Amino acid sequence: MASKLYSYCLMRWQSGAWGEDQLTTAVQKGYITENEKTEIITNPQQTTE
Repeated sequence: MASKLYSYCLMRWQSGAWGEDQLTTAVQKGYITENEKTEIITNPQQTTE
């Protein structure tokens, strides 16, 4: 089962609002697991070009 804030962290990552540093902070605070962070990072981010 995914952590309660997994979907939120994934959305922030995909939108480009968060980078790896913010996900690391989410892991440190217990919002998501290290495995979930790794999973999130495999998803593409939106780019502004």
